[in-house]
Amino acid sequence: MNALKSLSMLAAIALIAVASSASAAPHRGFNGADANKDRALSKAEACAGKTPTICKRFERMDLNKDGVVTRAEIKAFRNAKRVARGMPAKP
Repeated sequence: MNALKSLSMLAAIALIAVASSASAAPHRGFNGADANKDRALSKAEACAGKTPTICKRFERMDLNKDGVVTRAEIKAFRNAKRVARGMPAKP
């Protein structure tokens, strides 16, 4: 019984440690890459390491060619790819 209690306690401590380290990790994705918080990613922001996929496809995602990519442009780009594959667009 003591072994089971010890194992349960160890598992709980491990879960807490994992949860703590995950919340302390740097924010990745669009919000993490948007350094100046203008709700748009410049090429430099996209290629700073947090959004490698956006960096690689930046020119194709920048639909209005204004030098920044917004969430709406990313969504439109992804939906166009889905439709091209015969899948329905996401709302």
